[in-house]
Amino acid sequence: MKLRLSRTALPVACVLTLIGTPVLTSGTVASAGDRVPTPESVIGWVPCADYKLATYEQIADYYRALDKASDRMKLVEIGKTSEGRPQLMAIVSSEKNLKDKDLERYRTTSVRLSQGDALPKSEARELAKNGKAIAWVDFGIHSTEVAGHQTAPQFAYDLVTSETPEARAIRDNVITLLVPNVNPDGGTKVAEWYRQNLGGPYQDAGYPQLYQKYAGHDNNRDWYMFNLQETQNLGRQLFHEWIPQVMHNVHQTAVFPARISIPPFEDPLNPNIHPQVVRGVNLVGDAMGQRLDREDKVGALARQSYDIWWNGGMRTAPYYHNQIGILTETAHASATPRVYDPATFPKTFADGTSTSEPSVFYPSPWKGGEWHLSQSCDYIKTASWAMLRVASDDREALLYGVSQMARDGARDGASTTYVIPADQADFPTATKLVDKLRWNNIRVEQAVNPFTVGNRTYPAGSYLVREAQPYRAAVLDLLNAQKYPDRRLYPGGPLEPPYDITGYTLSFQMGVAVDKLTQPVQATTRQVDWPTAPTGAVAGAPKYAYALDPRVNDSSAAVNALLAAGEKVYRSSDQVTTRTGTLPAGTFLVTPAAGTDARVTSLATRLGLSIAAVDVKPAKVTTLAAPRIGLYDGFNNYDEGWTRLILEQFGFRSEKLTNAAVRAGDLRAKFDTIVLPDATYNSMRNGRTAGSLPPEYTGGMTDAGVANLKKFVEAGGTVVTLNKAAQLPIKAFGVPVKDVTEGVADTRYNIPGSVLNLNVDGTDPVAAGFGSTTSAFVANGPAFEVAEGAEGVTVAATWPKTNLLKSGFLLGDDVIGGKAAVVTAKVGDGNVVMIGFKPQHRAQSHGTYRLLFNAMYLGGQG
Repeated sequence: MKLRLSRTALPVACVLTLIGTPVLTSGTVASAGDRVPTPESVIGWVPCADYKLATYEQIADYYRALDKASDRMKLVEIGKTSEGRPQLMAIVSSEKNLKDKDLERYRTTSVRLSQGDALPKSEARELAKNGKAIAWVDFGIHSTEVAGHQTAPQFAYDLVTSETPEARAIRDNVITLLVPNVNPDGGTKVAEWYRQNLGGPYQDAGYPQLYQKYAGHDNNRDWYMFNLQETQNLGRQLFHEWIPQVMHNVHQTAVFPARISIPPFEDPLNPNIHPQVVRGVNLVGDAMGQRLDREDKVGALARQSYDIWWNGGMRTAPYYHNQIGILTETAHASATPRVYDPATFPKTFADGTSTSEPSVFYPSPWKGGEWHLSQSCDYIKTASWAMLRVASDDREALLYGVSQMARDGARDGASTTYVIPADQADFPTATKLVDKLRWNNIRVEQAVNPFTVGNRTYPAGSYLVREAQPYRAAVLDLLNAQKYPDRRLYPGGPLEPPYDITGYTLSFQMGVAVDKLTQPVQATTRQVDWPTAPTGAVAGAPKYAYALDPRVNDSSAAVNALLAAGEKVYRSSDQVTTRTGTLPAGTFLVTPAAGTDARVTSLATRLGLSIAAVDVKPAKVTTLAAPRIGLYDGFNNYDEGWTRLILEQFGFRSEKLTNAAVRAGDLRAKFDTIVLPDATYNSMRNGRTAGSLPPEYTGGMTDAGVANLKKFVEAGGTVVTLNKAAQLPIKAFGVPVKDVTEGVADTRYNIPGSVLNLNVDGTDPVAAGFGSTTSAFVANGPAFEVAEGAEGVTVAATWPKTNLLKSGFLLGDDVIGGKAAVVTAKVGDGNVVMIGFKPQHRAQSHGTYRLLFNAMYLGGQG
């Protein structure tokens, strides 16, 4: 049996499959112990017991059993995980609310109110009066934070079976969406690892590898990009299908020694977020703290560490959709009990607040002692019940409030339109930006005909984003520069370090031109459901070669496919004249042979490429072969995972390069290019400490491995370093390059994650396809100074001396201004390309992907 929750077309089918067939029972029978299974009857033990961790499969089996036994739950599959597991979501409410027609009516009411910018107030009030609050609780986004997903079975059981007046009211007034594990793959891996090592020396060592296929622990950084399958699965429910008014995102790293970190959060506040959202976050946080203390659960801490600025985490992205997003961080992420000695506690928290004496936001300090996983689980349950109580008591106001925020967005954004021109060079990437906007449920139009605004005529196919829409906050935040305040611990004092990323403007990161217009824009448009690749074209059969534009990211995807098919590909050293115009240095040239025409045409259509014909061979071209790429994976490094995702997406074939393989040597026989993702020299050389994990996971590449990498380059190979990995060739290869940020205190140099302007030399092979400037996402990366008179060193990109910051926060423009950002150094017969930032940052910064692609291609150029 299937339940269709929306007619909205989504890029992945959104028909949610009901798990099992619910057994219809009366309202009182649902709580009878002999009819509704307890978690321990299915899993085998009481959840959150010491030294016990259930796998995702066991928890899912319990949710299926509970669904089958009670008509207060409907279990749906919302998609597959990255490794193919079914991802489940439970819908819990009263029996009446869960009848199909009623459930769909309440879901539709939530969506209509959330998107109700044109809804008359009287109709909105009527809908709010008769609707049900939609609340969300998710568990296990970080798989090593085990209390969350271990809490999921008991919390579901309690919510389904409890017969207290409060529980009945919540089921009557609220439809609760429960996600038992945000990252099922990792949940099973971590549980199995703990069981495997239980009782041994590595019992509490922690899972040693990425527990999410690509992102690992960084899977909470994908919530405006939707790169990961799990993010897409949940994003459909959060921002398209249900659009809950309140949500609780469960984490487990409380600010020590507190037992749980709760809202209210710290400043600064992102000014794009609606005040009602902020008030709601504070309200729910206060309710959580009050309930915890009433239940003698001391140690709840607010106003420490976590702020309300960055858009991209699972609890922060909802703010920009007018949703109240709650983060809690509970202590003790382990099934192993522990005694905490208060004598070892820090005297104060980071802001100077005492950890032992009561204060306004820490009124009941925890005094230490023995702690068990079950206590952490109890804190999570209490906090979740507190949120649901607020949703129940404030049901009508919450529902009406989202319609108010939608109307405010339409009113406040009435004069502004963003246009994404169709005539920009890399329009396929611009289309990918539109896809991200649609995942955020931002309304987008596409021009049917050319239209003119002022002196500028935009071609048909250009996209328009009106600021006047319900989720105006998301539009503002993703398409405008962030201006993070310079916060000091006291006037004239040291910097108050930002908690997280401060600048992340999506159009800047993706390198997409977006015109912000404040005058009326009249155009014949159609609403965009989900964008498709631009119309590709091949401009005739060439006399010499087909030309692929190096300014377009997907040209690399096409080139990789052509190389894999055995086609002959070259790169130009200078500009190329084609039948349709001139292309810059670095243009890809494909000489025709049997089957080439069909392959080129197919790729142009699939990727939306405009492929030109070249009739005369350019004066200087180099042969391009598919580089044999080794991607270094010496330890649990999420930057390696994101890099691997991008290489797969663009068709680069790579092989994992382990520490053992680096130590073994003979690298030149196996690889043309080796990529070192972001990591320090010491971490790559030394790895994890012996004895901290089983031997196969400890130790680094060692000095012998470093020497082998140098031999690889000297023998003609290419090493590409990302961000801090540049330390390795600087310290060990003898390149005549210095990192000017080394040893500089963070009181002078601090880029917590911002977008900077970057000057580029498009004649350098590493910068092929770039204009004179671009944007780069930077997080405390190195900046380079080339030794005077050094030979064999070229600079592809430089940080400007002035106007360096584009979005976010920067301390230290005098440190890196005017210094090199991308350097290539000759070492023997090979090259080392040092990129002083992450050009592939979390698969977000499409605008600088080509720096990585070009650098990798050096290994395959003859």
